Amino acid sequence: MSIEQITIFVLIFLAVACAIWWIGNMIPETDMNSSEKLPFLFRIFSPGIYFFAAEAGGLLERILPKYSDDLKADLKKSALPLEVKDLYGAALCFASTGAILGLILAFFLQGSLAIRCFVGIAVFSVGLIYPRMYVRKVAQKRMDEIMHSLPFAIDLISSSMNAGLDFGAAVRYLISTGKEDVLKKEFGIFLRDVELGKTRTDALRDMQKRINAVEFTRFVSAISYGMDSGSSIIEIMRIQAEEMRRVKFARAEQEAAKAPVKMIVPMALFVFPSMFIMIFIPIFLRIKDSGIFSMVGK
Repeated sequence: MSIEQITIFVLIFLAVACAIWWIGNMIPETDMNSSEKLPFLFRIFSPGIYFFAAEAGGLLERILPKYSDDLKADLKKSALPLEVKDLYGAALCFASTGAILGLILAFFLQGSLAIRCFVGIAVFSVGLIYPRMYVRKVAQKRMDEIMHSLPFAIDLISSSMNAGLDFGAAVRYLISTGKEDVLKKEFGIFLRDVELGKTRTDALRDMQKRINAVEFTRFVSAISYGMDSGSSIIEIMRIQAEEMRRVKFARAEQEAAKAPVKMIVPMALFVFPSMFIMIFIPIFLRIKDSGIFSMVGK
């Protein structure tokens, strides 16, 4: 691409961005414009996302019920201020923008029609799958943080109850210690629900639905059973904390066992070629200096 073509491409991109900004001023402001939890692209393209969500998001949610349920589960795990129709709107918005930019880029590319079509389809596909990939990444990161903090939190709650506090006061003490994290925010919502009139069991089950992790579901089931039956939940929590640690160590061992397999591709691409160069280039130079090649030529 020449400098003139790059300049034209940049000007067209700026024109599209200005058009999106102008449309954004014509559409009512939504929660996406001011939410700090969302990435920059979601906030910048919030007018287009809002438009596609309103026009087609609800329809796609009804047409694709199973896929929509999966999206809803991922959104609940990620705790992002989005709805399923917003994700559909984001996918349509990013795909449309990617298709336009891909066509513009393909227009300036020097090559066959197949290469240009491939570029346009590739940019379109990235825009289409980006929202789902981002939500899954945020959900997985949030689940990992919760599972990392949960055994210590259970130990602290049980130790506080051993010292004479009830379950609610022990949870409040947990929230007040150290810096705030995702799990403490969830326990804070649990306390607020209890203060608004929910029973502890119902508030814990609502917390379990928000987190939606197997280990936490087992913990809530055990605690709920202990509260309903009048059993000592201190011992139950101690057992649950130990079980979670065992699961955590087992997962770490599984990830460590996968490491050699994951290292094969980087080693084949970067390490092995360097080793071959270091080993065979000196040998090749010595053979070349020995005059064997000239003898073979004769």
